[in-house]
Amino acid sequence: MPRLFLKLFGTFWLTTVLILTVSIFASFRLADDAASRQAVDPREADELLREVLEDRGIEGLRAWIANSANFAPGQTIYVVDEQGHEILERAVPDYLQRRLSRMWEFAERHRGDEPGDRRRGRGGDFSAILVAADGTRWVSIPGPAPFPRFGILSYGGMRWILLLLAAVTSLISFWLLSRSLSRPARHISHAVDRFAQGDLSARVGEAGYSNDEIGQIGRQFDRMASELEAQAHSRRELFRNISHEMRAPLARLQIAAELLERQPDKVAVQLERIRSEVAVLDNLTAQVLSLARATQAEPAGGRADIATVIARVAANAEVEASEKNIALQCSAPAIDACAQVDELLLVSAIENVVRNALQATPTGGRVTIDTILADSTCTITVTDSGAGVPEGELEKIFAPFYRLDTNRAGAGIGLAITARVLSQIGGAVQARNAAGGGLVVTLTIPVSALPPGPD
Repeated sequence: MPRLFLKLFGTFWLTTVLILTVSIFASFRLADDAASRQAVDPREADELLREVLEDRGIEGLRAWIANSANFAPGQTIYVVDEQGHEILERAVPDYLQRRLSRMWEFAERHRGDEPGDRRRGRGGDFSAILVAADGTRWVSIPGPAPFPRFGILSYGGMRWILLLLAAVTSLISFWLLSRSLSRPARHISHAVDRFAQGDLSARVGEAGYSNDEIGQIGRQFDRMASELEAQAHSRRELFRNISHEMRAPLARLQIAAELLERQPDKVAVQLERIRSEVAVLDNLTAQVLSLARATQAEPAGGRADIATVIARVAANAEVEASEKNIALQCSAPAIDACAQVDELLLVSAIENVVRNALQATPTGGRVTIDTILADSTCTITVTDSGAGVPEGELEKIFAPFYRLDTNRAGAGIGLAITARVLSQIGGAVQARNAAGGGLVVTLTIPVSALPPGPD
């Protein structure tokens, strides 16, 4: 369940329960205080009721009893007829019901007495018999007033105190909730504003990492910002390296053009040099475009049959291997699997590793290509018999424009293309030095079974 929902839900119910608890506690205390007050003196009550009945009649008596201002807080007088009906149709407490029964019994024994006579019965009760104009007889008895239906809210002063308490409690609880929500939001807003102004180092930081959905947004922003900053740094480095690589052939082209003007008798030599430098620039441009396509192309834009790709890479490599008298061994068993990647991209990724191995292998050496299919992963291992790579440089060889040997042809883009392509399809490439010398490059490619062909 979302944490933000739980936080809002919990705050609402915590506030509600707190207000209800205070209200109920205050209501019970008020009821206890009312019950503990001394009841109205029965003799005084008898006199008052007789006077009201004589002056105002039975309806006036009802109105007088219904007016709580005529009694102390929490007190009233119950008036019940012979059938047990209370004059205001209120429920009479059980212990008063028992006293009323005794009072009626006493009244029956003294039924011939004058209506105004009062006799002391057993238990010390006074028999207060009221006779209405229609001859209906009533008995009165003081007792606690029924507790108001709305409890403490029925009392004017306490009502406003409780409402003020509810307002203060709600204000404090929701202020704390608002603070817990707005604090990470402010950090996120500040980081976004800095990032939008070009500060790629802007981060939300730990202060904005709350344990709800807002905190998750902060963490996701920081991950996004780190990735964008890394990409921006990579682009700057790429442009710097491209400029550096192009500077040398352009300088040589300029020198060749000047020599062509000064030495017209050596036109053929200078033209050959110009054609050579143009070829270098053309090759560099092609490699940069390949790296751009590997970075921007949709890797899952096609399906590549692994067996077909390995056979194509081996056929292309055989030509270069034969020129250098290098033994190329390719153990590619029948692999009935494919990768979710454009076939040309995958061919280029694997071929770059194989060509790098051929360039690093001396004449008469050996390059092997081993392919193993296990579960949903195809592992391709390319091993050469060259000098290997210093341990501290193994991770760097997959960076764009990195070259271990600057005298070797190429701009150092091939292995970077391989790393980008495999990363985009969920694969990986790793390099290690072989125990007996040489470099071992392992490519891991996620694959799936080939669909059945047409009958």
